Amino acid sequence: MADVEPDALDRGFDNFDAFFTRQLRAGARPVARESRAVVSPSDGLIRDSVEIDESTRVQAKGHGYNLAELIADPELARTFIGGTATTIYLHPRDYHRVHCPCDALVERVTLIPGRLLPVNDAALARTPGLFALNERMVHTLETAHGKMVVVMIAAFGVGHMTCSYRHIEPHPRAIRQLVCEPAVRMRKADELGIFHLGSTVVLVTEKGVEPTSAALPAKVRMGQVILQGNGER
Repeated sequence: MADVEPDALDRGFDNFDAFFTRQLRAGARPVARESRAVVSPSDGLIRDSVEIDESTRVQAKGHGYNLAELIADPELARTFIGGTATTIYLHPRDYHRVHCPCDALVERVTLIPGRLLPVNDAALARTPGLFALNERMVHTLETAHGKMVVVMIAAFGVGHMTCSYRHIEPHPRAIRQLVCEPAVRMRKADELGIFHLGSTVVLVTEKGVEPTSAALPAKVRMGQVILQGNGER
């Protein structure tokens, strides 16, 4: 609670959701501003940071999924062959707003309906391809390091994710996509969306954007450097 604005604590919260999605005080999450630094979009535990193979499949620690299914876009998925998929698990105690990993233009946001299965380690081992089964929100970005997508994945008890820069209504059975015309200009650490309970974020980057640490799992905070880009595109 030391990360929350004192005024917010004094006012209190109208309900549990307002408490759970509370904003942070200014400076609570220092952001690495170097142009090549790609920062964590959220608090959480980096489970893995692995290469995307020629079939656009992501295989990590015994569980895998097809990137084309995860983001519901086979053509875009092919852009990321040889790139990296970084998976961050958010515990309920973590800060649950999701932010832009670098300066970017947001081209579109896609809501994909699905299940609300748990995303803990036991559930991942039990259900192959779980991430591509659950409900998710996909933010598609154009950056100096190439294309990126930030995928917010729902989980057990998390039927509610909101987009912070455009209003988009979910549909229980159909994919909803909103093309941003014009594209939404975001600075590093600007807010992309909100989880209204715990879940997982997958950050997908093109080839040439490299993890900064091989020691995983690793606890991170939003704004901390997790990848290094070339910044030349």
